[in-house]
Amino acid sequence: MIRLMKAELYVLGILHRGDFHPYEIKRRLTQAMIECFTDVDVGTLYYAVRQLAECGLITAVARQRVARGGMRTVYRITPRGRDRFRKLLHAQFTAEGDLRETLYGPMLFLHLADLNLVAQALRTQIDRQNARLAEIRKLHRRWVTMLPAGIRHLMQHMADQCRLDLRWLRAVVANVEAGRIRDT
Repeated sequence: MIRLMKAELYVLGILHRGDFHPYEIKRRLTQAMIECFTDVDVGTLYYAVRQLAECGLITAVARQRVARGGMRTVYRITPRGRDRFRKLLHAQFTAEGDLRETLYGPMLFLHLADLNLVAQALRTQIDRQNARLAEIRKLHRRWVTMLPAGIRHLMQHMADQCRLDLRWLRAVVANVEAGRIRDT
């Protein structure tokens, strides 16, 4: 279900840019280097397109003949699809979990989000990261003398990752609040 929701988000987000067939949607996602942070395979993407069309969130607007004799369908996002996209997008910005899983994909469409909602959601993410970092520090202080070297190194890495995530989140919030978010 989560994989399908992400695929829906990606398909609807790409269709905000224009009318495309599924292969072009996949190509654009590949150009955005989506494979670096998530695993939306072609089968899931095509399934999402079918589901979105059946639900009336996208609609077929053209059929094109391809070189090998087949036909491909070009889709357009509908007003209901735009509403669904916004809900999915904002849900991802507020989701709990690893930032790579929750925020990397939605960052592709940051310019389409309600920036006030995003700023608020990112501040909540910052609070979560601060709490996580405090918990790691607390555990480290409590157990440092009894922990094996490998675990101490792992805890240090987790703390470093939290600090890195906090710097990134603060930079994104600063750009969002300053209105420096635009499509390229």
